[in-house]
Amino acid sequence: MQAIYQEIFLRKNELKDEVQSIYFGGGTPSVLSISELNVLFEQLYAHYNISKTAEITLETNPDDLRKDYIVALRRTPVNRLSIGVQSFFDADLRFMNRAHTAKEALMRIPMVQDAGFENISI
Repeated sequence: MQAIYQEIFLRKNELKDEVQSIYFGGGTPSVLSISELNVLFEQLYAHYNISKTAEITLETNPDDLRKDYIVALRRTPVNRLSIGVQSFFDADLRFMNRAHTAKEALMRIPMVQDAGFENISI
């Protein structure tokens, strides 16, 4: 994480405009703990002018979305989830070596909505 914080600091003067969108994706950032995400947001907000209405997306795997994590995530600045459901067919998921089943993926969508996330991509 220290390398990410250093990168945030080193590039702070490259963006002069207000930041309208932040996307955490690739490499499944949902493996980060809530405390790690909060420190990351502290660093971003300290060094960049982030709009109060910025869309802040976290890419997730369905199997990373436990109820306690979703509820805690809702208390962070993240306001959009991109759920990496590659298929709703178990045979396809096994072929792609995905850790979740179709049923698990389908169960996560209402869990995310029940926690208050309205902006979701799948």
